[in-house]
Amino acid sequence: PGSSQLPQFPHAHACAPVLTHVQFQPPSSAAHVPGMGSCVGSTAERGQQQLGPQSCRGTPDWRPMDLLKNSEHAKGLFNGLFAHEEQLCGRYAVFYHSYSHAALLYETRAAAAAVLHGYCPAQAPLPRLLADDFGETPDAAKLMEKVAKEWGPTKSDHRTEFRRVGISVMCSLLATGPECCMQVAFFEGYSCKKIAFRAVLEEELLRAPCATTAEAGPLVDQLLALAAESGLDTSILGGKPSPSGHAGHLLQIFVRRDLVDRLCYAALPYGEIDKERMPLSTWLSGNNSFGYGQARILAHPLHFMDPEAVKMFAVSADPTFQDNRAKFQEDLQNLFSESLHRLRAPGPQHRE
Repeated sequence: PGSSQLPQFPHAHACAPVLTHVQFQPPSSAAHVPGMGSCVGSTAERGQQQLGPQSCRGTPDWRPMDLLKNSEHAKGLFNGLFAHEEQLCGRYAVFYHSYSHAALLYETRAAAAAVLHGYCPAQAPLPRLLADDFGETPDAAKLMEKVAKEWGPTKSDHRTEFRRVGISVMCSLLATGPECCMQVAFFEGYSCKKIAFRAVLEEELLRAPCATTAEAGPLVDQLLALAAESGLDTSILGGKPSPSGHAGHLLQIFVRRDLVDRLCYAALPYGEIDKERMPLSTWLSGNNSFGYGQARILAHPLHFMDPEAVKMFAVSADPTFQDNRAKFQEDLQNLFSESLHRLRAPGPQHRE
């Protein structure tokens, strides 16, 4: 019942027979992302641009978008993500990472990177911060070697060593599996609860370094207070839930095509290597349907902080935090600047 309209992308018309119920109109704010340009230069890039947005290639199934039909907030955000794909598909492959409980970790890492290294977190947080963690896994080849020979054969991405460097992703905004559908996961997010998030956060504040041993605990309490003011759900850390009750976030990750095989690999559930879709760069460069299939990304901060190598955009299911994120990042950076000033001040209390 009712009419349906696809996002206004030139390559999406082939999907029209599948769509039902939901009307899409890309918001004008997402039509152009400042600083991105056309992202099309070489013949190969123009060929990718002609194939169109990665999520719309092949014969995508648009029915997952029906799950957002009762949320204007979610529909607007997803249309913005489709618009990013339209603009960047020539030079970049795209991946989607759903998360919830890790949100404060990611935001904290971004703010610390901004203060320590000049990272710009305006569009997205930072999944990983500490470059030292990547000493034995500097690239995807080494990560796959660890998965195949040391961390496998099952649930390799549940190991602490993997989580320090890698993240799980899907290859389409319309992915239906295995395990994760973006529209299903969006509101609550995808996360493992068997992680001591507060302990991880305190450890990273010490290692960054952003705090002394005595200051790490109180600094986390300050982070939780700021999160509560912004609407960010931190209930897993003992903080407050989000105003809407939705804790989900979605990170859109664009990896420059010449870096895909250096940073990514095709994966089965739990991180095992999917040899049938390797090399991943070749699979992602075709006119395939990417609605089924996972990948893993080595989230090395040296690449993720380089906007020419990796571009990211984050959206949040809770409208309050979506609106307040910029102010939250500003408050975090001010907090870390003050903490670093104290940390670097001369005096016996800081000599450790």
